[in-house]
Formats: sequence, structure tokens, C-alpha cells
Amino acid sequence: MNKKLPLLAAIAGILLAVNACYYDKKELLYPSSTKCTGTGAGFSTYVLPLIHTSCDQGSGCHGSGSSNGPGALTTYSQIQAAGAQILSSVEAGRMPRGSSLSSAQLQAIRCWYANGMQNN
Repeated sequence: MNKKLPLLAAIAGILLAVNACYYDKKELLYPSSTKCTGTGAGFSTYVLPLIHTSCDQGSGCHGSGSSNGPGALTTYSQIQAAGAQILSSVEAGRMPRGSSLSSAQLQAIRCWYANGMQNN
């Protein structure tokens, strides 16, 4: 009888056990730190006024006809199309240029994005 067979069976058993513990769901591997329970994430109530104040009308950087970054951020469709870029920029502190968002403002953008960037 081949003496290597029990060793190969043990190795195969270990590999199967390790593989069985693997999570392939993004949510399980990288749980979100965004807590949106009880947080207003409405577009018209929180996000649009924030964008108008910090990005288009207030700063002039992303107003009508802008070619800065994602371009103009004056309508829902423009803001929704740039949602990932907006979130990335504000989380990294690159935007709004020359100022910063409060933790509540940043949380509102995170929650709006996490909830599917609805036009609500």
C-alpha cells in the first residue's frame, strides 16, 4: 500500500476545511461603517442643498457649464451620475475645495449614496 496516500488525504482534508470557511460576499468581507438608521439621507432635504451651497452656487466650481471634475452639479441627474466621485472626493477631504464638511454633512452624503442615490 502506498504510504503517501494518508498524507495526501490529510492535505486534501485541510484544503477543503480552509476553503469551506471562505466568505465571498463583499458585505461580509468588508462590512460598511456607514450607519444610516435614523439619519436623513434625502436628496432634496440634505444632499441637494449641501451641493448647492458647497459645490455649485456657493463655490462656483460646479455651476452650470462647469468643466471642473465631473462638471456641473446643478441637477439630480448630474449629481447622481457623479455620486461615486462626489463621495470619494468628500471622504478624502479633497472637496469642497477650500473648506470641509461637518461629520453630519458627510454622513448625509454617505447615507444617500449607500441607499442607492434616490431622488427623494
